[in-house]
Amino acid sequence: MLKIPCIKIDRIVAQIDLPSSKSISHRYLIMQALAFEPIEIANISKSNDTLVLQKGLVSAEEVIDFEDAGTPMRFFLAYAALRNLKVTITGSEGLKRRPISPLVNALSQLGCRIVYLENEGSLPLKIEEGVNKSKTEVIIEGELSSQFVSALLLIAPYFDNGLTVLQNGKKNSESYIDLTIACMQEGMVKVEKTENAYRIFKGEYYTNKLLLVEADWSAAAFVFAWSAAIDCSLGMRYLDLKSKQGDKAIADFFSNMGLIVNSTKFGEVQGVSFKSTLSNTPQDLKFDFTNTPDLFPIIAAVCAYLKIKSKFTGVKNLVLKESNRIKAMQENLLQTGAEINIVQDDELHLNFNNQVKENYFFKTYNDHRIAMACSIFAFQKDIIIEDETVVQKSFPTYWKMFRDLGFISN
Repeated sequence: MLKIPCIKIDRIVAQIDLPSSKSISHRYLIMQALAFEPIEIANISKSNDTLVLQKGLVSAEEVIDFEDAGTPMRFFLAYAALRNLKVTITGSEGLKRRPISPLVNALSQLGCRIVYLENEGSLPLKIEEGVNKSKTEVIIEGELSSQFVSALLLIAPYFDNGLTVLQNGKKNSESYIDLTIACMQEGMVKVEKTENAYRIFKGEYYTNKLLLVEADWSAAAFVFAWSAAIDCSLGMRYLDLKSKQGDKAIADFFSNMGLIVNSTKFGEVQGVSFKSTLSNTPQDLKFDFTNTPDLFPIIAAVCAYLKIKSKFTGVKNLVLKESNRIKAMQENLLQTGAEINIVQDDELHLNFNNQVKENYFFKTYNDHRIAMACSIFAFQKDIIIEDETVVQKSFPTYWKMFRDLGFISN
């Protein structure tokens, strides 16, 4: 439990060291594990998710526990199926509740034999036979998660004649698939994308250059959020406004509200800086999270903080994340006078009442993004974060940064 007294600072001037991108790190690690020639990766993420994947990729154990690391587990499942590893894959109770059957069904089409050990469609599961590399086509239901598609794309170059991945259903988080393709192309693999299909040619990951992992735009979102509350002049190294990370959309979100965002050089290192507070706060706002679902907690928190009536779409898969993020933000924001109402399956409305508590206690639901999103309210009142340790999943130094900047005195 972390108590944060109301932050009473008028201005912040600082250079922030963000964590490296988990998304890019995980894709590079799978490429590195599959490559025949060594691939060197720099600035790799130190998040718990990444550490779990690194451990899994070198493990000789018969049972591999992915804790609550959803993306690494899905990527590793495809990797293990390609390698014909006879392993059992398990995870936390939360990870067991997250969907896996679309990827299992796709791998089964490719000749893989996978057995569910407890409940159908859930971890734990065991790979009894790997994929048949002579297969040339697979159909994937990708609506629940883009990670299923990315997992298949990453292993596709190692099929005897390459692989065509056909995607059924509505596309969600397509920016993450585009990021996967961009990483693969850095590894000299040829990919052709059409509206509902991906043709990956037979190849081998290799590169003559160092693969440098960018800073994480998902993490940057929580720093950008401070501009809603305080005058800022902040720089962040290793960020790129031309990044393929979908969550780069957070820069546009805040730019549209008047924040000045620029590409900046920090010595020889590319980065991003932003200055001042928001100057163009709207009375109402619409945002579609279809391609950037991880931005929902922080954008909802910022809109609640600024009392912006909002309409959110592209949200139905938020119930399948580390927590049910709709419910988590509903319950947490209610004490601030903000009401999130479910209008229909894929649409939420944010409105306000006058029922505001004197101090705020934020439940974290074992979800790193919920904890960090709610921390913005420390600029408004005394708050308590139920379990501050959940940030280890993606931003291990988040609370240290608060202390270094003087937001927390102890």
